[in-house]
Amino acid sequence: MVILLLFVVLTAVWWSVVWFVLPVDLAALAPPSLITLHVAPPVLTVFALLIGRQAWKWNATRKENARDNEKKAQEAADLAAKAVAREAELAARRAFIDCRAAWLAVPDEIPDWFMNESAQCRILEQDADSLREMERDAALSSSLQLVFEAALLQCEALAYLPLYLFPGHDDSNIMAQALACKAWQEALARVFQDEKTLPPSDCRLLPNTDEPLPDRVLTLFENDPAMPAMWLLGVDSLLDKATDGAAEIKPGHAIAALILSRPSLTLTEMDTIEKPDLSNPHLPHWEREQGYKDAPQWGSVPPSHRKALWDLPPVAALHRSRTLSFGEQERPRVKAQKLREMVEAVLIDATLRDPPPDTKADEAKKAEEPEPLDLGYLFHNSGADDDPATGKRSAFITAPLQDFDCPMSVDLAGNVFTEHGDTGAACPVLMLAEATMCAAQCELPVMVAEWEGADRLSIGIVRPATWT
Repeated sequence: MVILLLFVVLTAVWWSVVWFVLPVDLAALAPPSLITLHVAPPVLTVFALLIGRQAWKWNATRKENARDNEKKAQEAADLAAKAVAREAELAARRAFIDCRAAWLAVPDEIPDWFMNESAQCRILEQDADSLREMERDAALSSSLQLVFEAALLQCEALAYLPLYLFPGHDDSNIMAQALACKAWQEALARVFQDEKTLPPSDCRLLPNTDEPLPDRVLTLFENDPAMPAMWLLGVDSLLDKATDGAAEIKPGHAIAALILSRPSLTLTEMDTIEKPDLSNPHLPHWEREQGYKDAPQWGSVPPSHRKALWDLPPVAALHRSRTLSFGEQERPRVKAQKLREMVEAVLIDATLRDPPPDTKADEAKKAEEPEPLDLGYLFHNSGADDDPATGKRSAFITAPLQDFDCPMSVDLAGNVFTEHGDTGAACPVLMLAEATMCAAQCELPVMVAEWEGADRLSIGIVRPATWT
């Protein structure tokens, strides 16, 4: 309708111009020319306007489509970047450490859960009365040498790994470090007695931070890419401490040692060949052209011993732990909710649960209910059996597991204070060592719950190596 009206107006205006303005003799024109003069300009003008309007609409549509495509591309890029960031964050959360061996030296009885001993997971018994008759340093030294010799006789490559001692909460760390260094050197001298030179001793204190123990070790590996593996050692003895009064924990004695390695450790044939001295002018050219490459990921472990360490396969994987601090005035319901959320985060970190869905598509994919959680055991340090708070702490830890269809019976929960007494600074490493052995033995994930005082709790998961 608008086009028709426009055509009529343009025709009227044009005819007025032709008749009254243009100096044209209309009578002299032939009929075709006369018709063309009257009709062509309005028609062409309207046609041009129609083409122009159509071109404008097409251009506007093209720009709008381009904007839509750009917006969609940006949204897709943002989603992809978000997914990559989320995967990277999840991978960082799910970082773990391989445990290749664990040894314990403890007095008297073997724990009930320990059934089958392997060369890589051993509990070395000692007589408690004999240890009590010794001075504290002598008792610890005898246990340390027992562990060191058992480990070095199994794998001499362990002599080239740094030894990290878990620090205690008092001023005895330097003395404990000196004691461990001396026992280490004596064990090296006995095992490598036929060697002209002994492997270098490298005994250090584990950095004392607020992080849980597995996280501290992960940080060590992240900060030192040239360290292939390490010793983690827990050393303490309280056998010389007297006990009196109710709810006292019996004094304990323990040496706990773990061999921990980075999971990305690789071994090639060239890594096992000793690199020749290329500065030697008498070295044959065919040996110079062998293409020897440095292997910084193996640190100070010589090529001749790398395969021996590599042949010590992982038995378990230690995942990150989570720590929760409670306020003095917090209600029990609030504490329970915080603990449940922390347990869920720990299970996600250990790949036993998927993270919450991020998009509707993820929600649709994860509509199925997860399988019930199956834990092989729970190690904790809730306190002495005759302490009224012990039962409450144990129940507090196990209660949120019921939300994951994992009711934890008493038979599957071990209190290290009941088993070994108060082992002081050795307790955190002791629990990790026992969790490692138990996970390898039952081939199921094992939970470790460590109380640091009455208002701070750390929880972590140790998985069998077959699950990684």
